[in-house]
Amino acid sequence: MQNEFDLFETFPDHSLVWRSCVRGTEPALAKLEAISKLTTNECFAIHIDTKTIIGKVQASSTAG
Repeated sequence: MQNEFDLFETFPDHSLVWRSCVRGTEPALAKLEAISKLTTNECFAIHIDTKTIIGKVQASSTAG
């Protein structure tokens, strides 16, 4: 059984916005990379039950 991961975007004021829920580590990391290309904010993927962050991406300043 694959774990579910929630993907979030962190804004400069430290607020969070939920972006997606993805089943499986590899798909979650791929979706995280895709989301990071659409923003200049930091994004991360977390397994909520264990509070384990499996990936974090600081987006480039050329997103959009």
